[in-house]
Amino acid sequence: MTRLPVRFATAAAVVAAVLLLLPAAAQPPLPPNSPLRYVPADAAVFVHADAAALWSGPIGEAARKAAPKEIGEATAAAKQMFGVAPEELKTITAFWPRITGPQDSAQAGVVLTFKAPFDAAALKAGVEKALPKDLAVRFVAKDATTAVLLFNLPAGYAAPRPAGETGPLAAYLRETATGTHLLSAGANLANLPDEVRGDNLPPDVEPFKPLLRADSAALFVDLGKEFALDVRVKCPTAVKAGEAEKALGVLVTTARAALDMIPSNDKSDAPVKNLMTILAALKGGLKDARFSTTGTETRARVAVPADLPFAAAAGEAVVKVRESAARAVSFNNLRQIALTFHNYESANNAFPPAAVVDKAGRPLLSWRVLVLPYIEQDALYRQFKLDEPWDGPNNKKLLDKMPAVYKMPQATKAKATETHYQAFVGKGAALDLLRGPRITDFTDGTSNTIIVATAANPVPWTKPEDMAFDPDADMTKVIGFFPDVAHAAMADGSVRALSRSISRKTLTGAITRGGGEVLGPDF
Repeated sequence: MTRLPVRFATAAAVVAAVLLLLPAAAQPPLPPNSPLRYVPADAAVFVHADAAALWSGPIGEAARKAAPKEIGEATAAAKQMFGVAPEELKTITAFWPRITGPQDSAQAGVVLTFKAPFDAAALKAGVEKALPKDLAVRFVAKDATTAVLLFNLPAGYAAPRPAGETGPLAAYLRETATGTHLLSAGANLANLPDEVRGDNLPPDVEPFKPLLRADSAALFVDLGKEFALDVRVKCPTAVKAGEAEKALGVLVTTARAALDMIPSNDKSDAPVKNLMTILAALKGGLKDARFSTTGTETRARVAVPADLPFAAAAGEAVVKVRESAARAVSFNNLRQIALTFHNYESANNAFPPAAVVDKAGRPLLSWRVLVLPYIEQDALYRQFKLDEPWDGPNNKKLLDKMPAVYKMPQATKAKATETHYQAFVGKGAALDLLRGPRITDFTDGTSNTIIVATAANPVPWTKPEDMAFDPDADMTKVIGFFPDVAHAAMADGSVRALSRSISRKTLTGAITRGGGEVLGPDF
């Protein structure tokens, strides 16, 4: 009975000896036509995207629905400059051989593959035109559907790497080459700057040191029934892998805490309901994140349902971004207009009158024309005939030359020659028709008096038409443009965002320059 275990032990020893004598099994090489063949297995970083799937899938569809005009214009511009449009791309691969310092970030390679043969001459010309002249670029058309671009790298990087090349990124490159991932990225952490892997890390980065000290890491993004993020970290020892798993847990917890800080808006509020739905799903995905460690590799996976309203949320986000950008531009325009008024006052000892008038006092041209020399538009100013009405034979031809400072972004109700930037005129308002006020005329205080604001209705920019002030009327009806605020430039040069709910009394007091009113708390 004792001989059976001995026999098994002997057999096992023989098998082990034979296995040790056999050559190690070679890892399967990358496909010969794979763009990943150009990525060094010991590179610092690589990123690979399935461009075709991104464009035709839910992400590309969401982008096109959210910003059809911008996407259409960008696609047409790309086609014109590079000879190919984004939808013609198959894959995009980028790699950085080393990133030991800031200078290395400009040393990169990009491999583009296309669905069909591309115009190599057009692509090369477009790339050279688009990039800075001081950037050394090599363009190599490898075949009818593959192009390699090298930035500040030797020509040798345009050749495929050896088929069996080994290195920290080799396994990740093979995984990427399966074509099952929407987006892949890998990092050889030993090739990153010492500052990133050193001991003197900021306190908020210290918990993630095990990840920075790992040998390599990768990220894979998949989109099927779920939108999944898979993180893999390879460590020098099993103990280090366990520490890396804990660090990944801290990272997920930190992300959840950040999402919890976002206010939970009412989902009945249409502009944010889809975003709130996605945020709730992200929180759930982070809560259910799965971690595992096998040997020296640790993994984390976060997934959310793929049928979330990404397209609708993207559209809502685009609207918000456009509106925010429009508000910023409007604010800046009014700052420039207010500065122009003060430059005019410095040269003429008074602000401009509301209009250029003829001998009979009839208005001919707006103050917007009168101040042109003070917004670096002297050449345009000299083209006007100041004794001719705004719509006269000569001056009418200048309507389409409206300076950018008078253009209200996202002004769908305004023509290209119309502006929403108007002054309050007459009956004690900042501007009068015939005479420009002096600083001393603002006895209510220049910081308490509006000179120019966004009006609800646009007017031709050269036309002597503004917001006529009537102290007995409700002037809150004439200001506007944005749904919740009206931007206003004050006589002291500052700009304010007035709430559209401002009281009639407060607004009237802010319009007059010498009425002696006490402005309410809503100003």
